[in-house]
Amino acid sequence: MNIEGVNERFLLFSGIESSELARWQPLIEDACRAVSARCIVPSPDEEQQKRLEALAAAYAFRLFSRCGGEQISSFTAGDVHITSSAGAEEKGETLWRSLCEESSDLLKSGSGFYFERIVME
Repeated sequence: MNIEGVNERFLLFSGIESSELARWQPLIEDACRAVSARCIVPSPDEEQQKRLEALAAAYAFRLFSRCGGEQISSFTAGDVHITSSAGAEEKGETLWRSLCEESSDLLKSGSGFYFERIVME
């Protein structure tokens, strides 16, 4: 997986400055490993690789959102007022689920844990 491609998309999804990327790099690498582990295509072509990179970036954004990447919801100091959009965690989850649905042909479905019954004859 091309980590530069994942980083580029993560920057777009998260809205952080490129100077802040190093802080989140371990999280991005974890997301790449998680997506690679779920991939069912042994040798993805270029188009599939781009989709996997988008999935990894979305998963990283999902984790970023859960970590409180946008912790400040509102802050005022004198004439300066900063407001962050609410629902960052929900946005991360929605983006991840949407891209998973679009790329279901590339990923194992579910969490990997299945309840099954054993029938003995």
